[in-house]
Amino acid sequence: MPDNAVRAVAELAAAQHRAFTRRQAAHLHFGSRRIATAKRSGWLAEPVPGVLTLSGTAPTWHQRLMVLVLAGHGHAVVSHRAAARLHRLDGFEHAGMAVVEASVTRAFRLQLPDTVVHHVTPLEPCDLTMVDGVPCTSVARTLADVGSVVRDRQQVSRALTAARRRGMNALAIRSTAERLHRPGQSGTGVLIRLLDAIRCEGGVPDSWFEELLRCCLGSPHLPPLVTQCPITDASGRIVARTDIGFPSVKLGLEAHSRRFHFGPIAGKLDEERDLAAATCGWELLYLGWYATKRPADVLRMVLAVVKARKCELSMRESASSPHTSVVPPPAA
Repeated sequence: MPDNAVRAVAELAAAQHRAFTRRQAAHLHFGSRRIATAKRSGWLAEPVPGVLTLSGTAPTWHQRLMVLVLAGHGHAVVSHRAAARLHRLDGFEHAGMAVVEASVTRAFRLQLPDTVVHHVTPLEPCDLTMVDGVPCTSVARTLADVGSVVRDRQQVSRALTAARRRGMNALAIRSTAERLHRPGQSGTGVLIRLLDAIRCEGGVPDSWFEELLRCCLGSPHLPPLVTQCPITDASGRIVARTDIGFPSVKLGLEAHSRRFHFGPIAGKLDEERDLAAATCGWELLYLGWYATKRPADVLRMVLAVVKARKCELSMRESASSPHTSVVPPPAA
């Protein structure tokens, strides 16, 4: 039995980022005396009363989250910035977002060092999920919460774009935000305003950079744009796609961010796509990340190119018109 108990505890810890509770251990016949012996021998630690961790390695961010959740005894789930990072939403992946943060029901008071705890009304089952073995809020609930703790609205917008890119319906996200919205709740208000701002037709952009570029081009003087715009040949076959396209003037804009266009393989694919687009009469422009830091400059340049494209296409149509005749020079 002792060996079986140790094995069972080790398997439980492995499934929970090397953390478990005294109550869980007791159910596996690993009682207080054995825990005390394990702590003295150095292979178990108790960072929080009632929560144990395997020693031997530095605590990971996931383990710290798990310790916080276990300390809540069923009343806590990872939320806000920590949940956004668990869901791998854009803008929350970097180490600076490795916050240990959770929502805890108001009936259970919990406060631990180096953690952020939000005491909330009990969460609905539809707002809960599991990521990497850690109980946390759903993507929609996370988006509704994160605006209350993040000052940068663009960071929330990046996360929203990432969720839509994964196939989440904007109406479903809005439904969650409106269900949770109450006077004074800033997070849901931020999300609802961002959803209201989604006004361009077309597919969801493949990157936040495309979304940012699209926002830079919010001018009534530009023709309708399409994200992930397909370019078709005379037979209707799609030969290329451009990040943002203005079909009426056959102009495409490419968002060349380091994350999505980098290296010789990507460069070769870009060249092939450019040639295919050119054979269909399209012109492609490449805009770097820093160009979007000056939206007015981007807009001014694109407006000028659109105007030139209109003139160019108009001249082509006139030249190819069957009614166009060539007047011979006068006789000498």
